[in-house]
Amino acid sequence: MTSRDVTPEQASRGRVIPDRDLAMVAAQWLVDGYDSPLLREMASLTPRQALEGEVRLAEVLAELGHPVRNLGSPYEQDPWRGHWESIWWAVDRMDGTHRPYASAQYVLEIIGDHEDLWEPGGGEALVALLRDWDEEPERRPAVDEQIRAHLRGLREDDVPPLIS
Repeated sequence: MTSRDVTPEQASRGRVIPDRDLAMVAAQWLVDGYDSPLLREMASLTPRQALEGEVRLAEVLAELGHPVRNLGSPYEQDPWRGHWESIWWAVDRMDGTHRPYASAQYVLEIIGDHEDLWEPGGGEALVALLRDWDEEPERRPAVDEQIRAHLRGLREDDVPPLIS
């Protein structure tokens, strides 16, 4: 998805639009049927004016009826987002900079620290796989594959929200 494809709704929920793209995005929103005085002004900005913040995106979004959520942290209302970013990082690095065993250990640290993440993260299964890896060296390639499958099977939607 490019900046041009971002809707005002997505922008109000935190989708980032680089300053250099503000005028283009505003023009696209006008074409898509959105309209307000500040939106028209934003569409007419030069790249330099956009970088200098002459029209603020938050004000345009509020004028369009999509005020930016004011959260202490953008992760507070998204499903296990604060934890998911760390888990995703470990899975993404698996086989690149980390072996499956190390990625599994990292995920276990995260889900082990949060009781409500243990079951959705498959804590028992991960512990069993790491035990198999430690105790049966001849099976390590097969266990590595099982670890990969387990970690790649984790989904953000499977984990409860940080705030209920």
